[in-house]
Amino acid sequence: MNIIQAIFALALMGMVVAGGIQYVNPSAMTKSRVASQADGGFSVLEGAYRSRQASGAAAPPADGWQAALFPAFGTMPAAVSGLSWSYGVQAEGVWFCLSGPLSRGAADPVAGALTSLASRRPEGLYEVTRNCGGTGGEPAGSVAATLWMQRAAQ
Repeated sequence: MNIIQAIFALALMGMVVAGGIQYVNPSAMTKSRVASQADGGFSVLEGAYRSRQASGAAAPPADGWQAALFPAFGTMPAAVSGLSWSYGVQAEGVWFCLSGPLSRGAADPVAGALTSLASRRPEGLYEVTRNCGGTGGEPAGSVAATLWMQRAAQ
């Protein structure tokens, strides 16, 4: 009886191992990892910016923003999946951006991950386009996730 149970257990384990590989979606894992890292990075940048504001200092200038915020108000977040952080000041407002090229166009899991973060941010203050500052339409060969710190009325 024990031999029969052992054979069934081995057969079941073999089916799970062989069949389970089909159910692992690597792009879903990438999307989850990138979304988590990007969300954390945006939170760090927003925290540093708000801490600087709370200290009575003006918004940092576009040139030298990293030196104005770090290390005094936090630690610069790491790059996410080949993308880079930037900061901008323009007539429409002040923003942080995570941007870079996409390997598979708009279907890239990185673009999906950044788009999924919109539900975690206030409406109208986060957008994913082709260029930082919210210009350029839907992501194609590049992606830019912009988080507005201050935004002029539209």
